[in-house]
Amino acid sequence: MTKKIKIILIKDSVNIGQKGNIVNVSYGYAFNYLIPNNIASIATKKRIKHLNMFKDIEKEQKKENEIIINRIEETITNIQKISIYRKTGKNKMIFGNIKEKDVIHYFLNNIGIQLNKKQINLPNINQSGSFNLKIQMIQNIEIKIALNILPTNI
Repeated sequence: MTKKIKIILIKDSVNIGQKGNIVNVSYGYAFNYLIPNNIASIATKKRIKHLNMFKDIEKEQKKENEIIINRIEETITNIQKISIYRKTGKNKMIFGNIKEKDVIHYFLNNIGIQLNKKQINLPNINQSGSFNLKIQMIQNIEIKIALNILPTNI
Protein backbone atom coordinates (compact mmCIF):
# COMPACT_ATOMS: atom_id res chain seq x y z
CA MET A 1 0.00 0.00 0.00
CA THR A 2 1.48 3.34 -1.05
CA LYS A 3 1.19 6.44 1.06
CA LYS A 4 -0.16 9.57 -0.57
CA ILE A 5 0.75 13.12 0.35
CA LYS A 6 -0.92 16.41 -0.59
CA ILE A 7 1.25 18.87 -2.45
CA ILE A 8 0.77 22.32 -3.99
CA LEU A 9 2.21 22.70 -7.48
CA ILE A 10 4.59 25.65 -7.86
CA LYS A 11 5.09 25.12 -11.60
CA ASP A 12 2.97 23.60 -14.36
CA SER A 13 3.59 19.90 -14.79
CA VAL A 14 2.40 17.87 -17.75
CA ASN A 15 1.87 14.70 -15.71
CA ILE A 16 0.29 16.21 -12.60
CA GLY A 17 -1.49 19.49 -13.29
CA GLN A 18 -1.26 23.25 -13.41
CA LYS A 19 0.37 25.73 -11.08
CA GLY A 20 -1.60 26.29 -7.87
CA ASN A 21 -3.42 22.94 -7.90
CA ILE A 22 -3.48 20.75 -4.82
CA VAL A 23 -2.93 17.11 -5.75
CA ASN A 24 -2.25 13.78 -4.04
CA VAL A 25 0.94 12.00 -5.11
CA SER A 26 3.01 9.21 -3.68
CA TYR A 27 5.35 10.03 -0.84
CA GLY A 28 8.52 9.04 -2.72
CA TYR A 29 7.61 10.96 -5.89
CA ALA A 30 7.00 14.09 -3.86
CA PHE A 31 10.16 13.98 -1.74
CA ASN A 32 12.54 12.53 -4.33
CA TYR A 33 11.51 14.48 -7.44
CA LEU A 34 8.90 17.23 -7.06
CA ILE A 35 10.12 19.06 -3.96
CA PRO A 36 13.90 18.99 -4.76
CA ASN A 37 13.25 20.28 -8.29
CA ASN A 38 11.01 23.11 -6.98
CA ILE A 39 7.98 21.82 -8.85
CA ALA A 40 5.86 21.43 -5.71
CA SER A 41 5.73 22.10 -1.99
CA ILE A 42 4.02 20.28 0.85
CA ALA A 43 0.41 21.39 1.37
CA THR A 44 0.06 22.59 4.95
CA LYS A 45 -3.01 24.35 6.33
CA LYS A 46 -1.30 27.73 6.19
CA ARG A 47 -0.10 27.26 2.61
CA ILE A 48 -3.56 26.14 1.48
CA LYS A 49 -5.11 29.17 3.18
CA HIS A 50 -2.50 31.41 1.54
CA LEU A 51 -3.18 29.86 -1.87
CA ASN A 52 -6.94 30.33 -1.48
CA MET A 53 -6.38 33.96 -0.48
CA PHE A 54 -4.43 34.61 -3.70
CA LYS A 55 -7.09 32.86 -5.79
CA ASP A 56 -9.77 35.11 -4.24
CA ILE A 57 -7.70 38.22 -4.95
CA GLU A 58 -7.22 37.09 -8.56
CA LYS A 59 -10.99 36.56 -8.97
CA GLU A 60 -11.69 40.08 -7.65
CA GLN A 61 -9.14 41.57 -10.05
CA LYS A 62 -10.73 39.75 -12.99
CA LYS A 63 -14.15 41.13 -12.02
CA GLU A 64 -12.76 44.67 -11.76
CA ASN A 65 -11.01 44.33 -15.13
CA GLU A 66 -14.23 43.10 -16.76
CA ILE A 67 -16.13 46.11 -15.39
CA ILE A 68 -13.47 48.51 -16.71
CA ILE A 69 -13.40 46.79 -20.11
CA ASN A 70 -17.21 46.94 -20.35
CA ARG A 71 -17.16 50.70 -19.65
CA ILE A 72 -14.49 51.28 -22.29
CA GLU A 73 -16.40 49.09 -24.74
CA GLU A 74 -19.59 51.12 -24.19
CA THR A 75 -17.81 54.42 -24.86
CA ILE A 76 -16.11 53.06 -27.98
CA THR A 77 -19.32 51.56 -29.39
CA ASN A 78 -21.02 54.96 -29.04
CA ILE A 79 -18.44 56.35 -31.46
CA GLN A 80 -19.72 55.91 -35.01
CA LYS A 81 -16.72 57.21 -36.91
CA ILE A 82 -13.27 58.68 -36.51
CA SER A 83 -11.95 61.45 -38.73
CA ILE A 84 -8.22 61.98 -39.19
CA TYR A 85 -6.97 64.90 -41.30
CA ARG A 86 -3.91 64.57 -43.52
CA LYS A 87 -2.26 66.62 -46.21
CA THR A 88 -2.92 65.13 -49.66
CA GLY A 89 -1.18 65.21 -53.00
CA LYS A 90 -2.32 64.05 -56.42
CA ASN A 91 -5.01 61.36 -56.85
CA LYS A 92 -6.19 61.65 -53.20
CA MET A 93 -2.88 60.13 -51.97
CA ILE A 94 -1.82 61.26 -48.49
CA PHE A 95 1.70 62.03 -47.36
CA GLY A 96 2.79 59.05 -45.27
CA ASN A 97 0.58 56.23 -44.02
CA ILE A 98 -2.02 56.02 -41.28
CA LYS A 99 -0.67 53.75 -38.54
CA GLU A 100 -1.91 52.45 -35.21
CA LYS A 101 -0.19 55.28 -33.34
CA ASP A 102 -2.40 57.82 -35.15
CA VAL A 103 -5.52 56.02 -33.91
CA ILE A 104 -4.07 55.71 -30.40
CA HIS A 105 -3.28 59.44 -30.42
CA TYR A 106 -6.84 60.26 -31.56
CA PHE A 107 -8.45 58.14 -28.82
CA LEU A 108 -6.18 59.53 -26.11
CA ASN A 109 -6.67 63.20 -27.05
CA ASN A 110 -10.37 63.20 -27.97
CA ILE A 111 -11.91 60.46 -25.82
CA GLY A 112 -9.39 59.90 -23.04
CA ILE A 113 -8.97 56.16 -23.59
CA GLN A 114 -5.50 54.62 -23.75
CA LEU A 115 -5.37 51.78 -26.28
CA ASN A 116 -2.59 49.34 -27.04
CA LYS A 117 -1.07 49.01 -30.50
CA LYS A 118 -1.85 45.28 -30.52
CA GLN A 119 -5.56 45.97 -30.01
CA ILE A 120 -5.91 47.95 -33.24
CA ASN A 121 -6.30 46.22 -36.60
CA LEU A 122 -6.40 48.47 -39.64
CA PRO A 123 -5.58 48.02 -43.33
CA ASN A 124 -2.74 49.71 -45.19
CA ILE A 125 -3.97 53.28 -45.63
CA ASN A 126 -2.14 55.62 -47.98
CA GLN A 127 -4.97 57.62 -49.54
CA SER A 128 -7.92 59.65 -48.34
CA GLY A 129 -11.28 57.92 -48.06
CA SER A 130 -13.33 55.75 -45.73
CA PHE A 131 -11.97 52.57 -44.14
CA ASN A 132 -12.99 50.02 -41.50
CA LEU A 133 -11.11 49.94 -38.22
CA LYS A 134 -11.27 46.98 -35.80
CA ILE A 135 -10.47 47.32 -32.09
CA GLN A 136 -10.11 44.11 -30.12
CA MET A 137 -10.91 44.53 -26.43
CA ILE A 138 -10.60 40.91 -25.28
CA GLN A 139 -10.10 37.76 -27.33
CA ASN A 140 -13.76 37.43 -28.27
CA ILE A 141 -14.89 41.09 -28.19
CA GLU A 142 -14.15 43.10 -31.34
CA ILE A 143 -15.51 46.57 -32.14
CA LYS A 144 -15.76 47.93 -35.69
CA ILE A 145 -15.57 51.68 -36.33
CA ALA A 146 -15.55 53.71 -39.55
CA LEU A 147 -12.28 55.59 -40.14
CA ASN A 148 -12.42 58.63 -42.42
CA ILE A 149 -9.21 60.10 -43.81
CA LEU A 150 -9.93 63.67 -44.88
CA PRO A 151 -7.65 66.05 -46.79
CA THR A 152 -6.61 69.28 -45.06
CA ASN A 153 -5.71 71.25 -48.20
CA ILE A 154 -9.18 71.61 -49.71
